[in-house]
Amino acid sequence: MKRVIGVLTVLLVLGGLAFAVLNREDPKPPGPDKVVTLTGMVGSEKGAFFDDQQVKDALKARGLVVNTQSAGSWQMGDLKNDNLDFVFPASQQPAEAIKADHKLTSTPTRPFYSPLVIVTYKSTAEVLAQNNLASQDKDSKVWKFSMKDFLAGVDAKQTWQKLPLPPEKPGDLVGSIFLTTTNPETSSSGALYLAMVSYLLNANQVIPAPAGVTPQIGDKLQAVISPQGVMKNSTEEPFMDFVSGNGRPLVLAYESQALELVLKKKAPPDMVMLYPDTTVVSDHTIVAFNDKGQRLADALADDPALRDLEIKYGFRPSGAAGATAFAAKVQEVQSSIPEARFAFAPDLGVAKVSQATVPTPAVMKQLVEAAKTK
Repeated sequence: MKRVIGVLTVLLVLGGLAFAVLNREDPKPPGPDKVVTLTGMVGSEKGAFFDDQQVKDALKARGLVVNTQSAGSWQMGDLKNDNLDFVFPASQQPAEAIKADHKLTSTPTRPFYSPLVIVTYKSTAEVLAQNNLASQDKDSKVWKFSMKDFLAGVDAKQTWQKLPLPPEKPGDLVGSIFLTTTNPETSSSGALYLAMVSYLLNANQVIPAPAGVTPQIGDKLQAVISPQGVMKNSTEEPFMDFVSGNGRPLVLAYESQALELVLKKKAPPDMVMLYPDTTVVSDHTIVAFNDKGQRLADALADDPALRDLEIKYGFRPSGAAGATAFAAKVQEVQSSIPEARFAFAPDLGVAKVSQATVPTPAVMKQLVEAAKTK
């Protein structure tokens, strides 16, 4: 009798365990106590990304609620950031400078990047092509801008009217030929433009130390900057001026800005994008001040859902998976556009677009100082 009771007891216990396993609920997402809120400073070109509800949802799935404020990349080190969890400038150099200022030991994270491009109008691109300042590949349809010929024109004080084949209908194509950039003292894209030009002026070599920024290089940097007059402090401003039809004819921008418009079918019908034949890549780099900031950096770098959203905003995610996904998306978009004016180059090397090496933060600061009109 005792043996029977023992067997029944074992069966009841096993049955209870089986019932519990069969009726166990799936793990729930992190509760309110597991979700952390963090605040950071980001470049203006990433403001819309962090405001996107899909991005907010994907971050919350990782237990993160992110509040951001925008500032120029080089301004971030000057603004009060003691209460921030992270800063997210548009290039590595201001990130490294901020890391040094805060005496951080962790390595900043680059979740995505974007090369610098030039946006213009189709009629302007055709004038440039007629004068050997630009060309379009017959097969890939990728437009390229000749930086060597452009800089030679700067030396010669070239104007639109003095081109061998000047524009028949000048419109905005009057005066000096220059690229519209942001203020290099505050904005990453403006500073990277100086890095690109200095690389070309230094025989396609990065300037290794501040002393290498010679008076001759300084004079030429001033020559490419001074025709602009007053410059904006964030990359989004001159780009949106261009999109609205109120901008200048040649605007330096991030590839991500142009691609985002194309993906959302909001690009102006006569917009053309050119890659400088020697360009520079903007490494969007997070500096995490604490564990919360690092959690965000890790999520942006390795989460597949966030990677797809980064591409939605035109950014190139880092890593092999990101490159493959970016190329596939570009191919999908370009195949749906009848006239290939928005030809993107997923592989810059294949498109024969060279990349300038960006100098150290110390050299960058010297370039910015040298470019100021005395």
